[in-house]
Amino acid sequence: MEVTCTGLAESPFSLALLVFLDRSKELMKVENELIALRHALVELHKLLLLSLKKDHEKISGRPMNPAEWFQVLLHAPEYQWIKPLNSLVSDTDALTELTKVTDVDLTILQHELERFFFKEDDDVTSFNSHYRKSFKNNHDIMFAHGHLRQAFAYLPKGAPPSNADEIRLGWHKIGASKRKLLN
Repeated sequence: MEVTCTGLAESPFSLALLVFLDRSKELMKVENELIALRHALVELHKLLLLSLKKDHEKISGRPMNPAEWFQVLLHAPEYQWIKPLNSLVSDTDALTELTKVTDVDLTILQHELERFFFKEDDDVTSFNSHYRKSFKNNHDIMFAHGHLRQAFAYLPKGAPPSNADEIRLGWHKIGASKRKLLN
């Protein structure tokens, strides 16, 4: 839907209003797409953890309550590869809480998602290598991967800046200060 000035004099105010409305519509679209991407990432994360828990319970021969499973995830060496995904989910949450998301922020997120989920690497210790094994054996994860790919498509492509890690940390600081104001 395009906004027009039909019936209004083309004053600087009406033109500025049109620019503002158009920019607001664009920002709402980016915000909605970012929220959809976050939802797809969280769903994939949840399914991956559930799959790992079921496998662990099969091997150990007993069910685990959430607190036990959390401790296993934190301390067992065989699950250290999942920690970068936990950080990425946290970063994405923090990014969705920002009042202003820049193209640089979105480029950083695009780069990290691509590295984690959409580029194969040969490092057998990497998240990507472990994820690919789970991906091949679980149809729910495959389906969620497809949803993530769809949500990922809108992100701007490009190389992240050299201070990308610093910017990602900043997402948390800004979100935390915003939460303090709300409480």
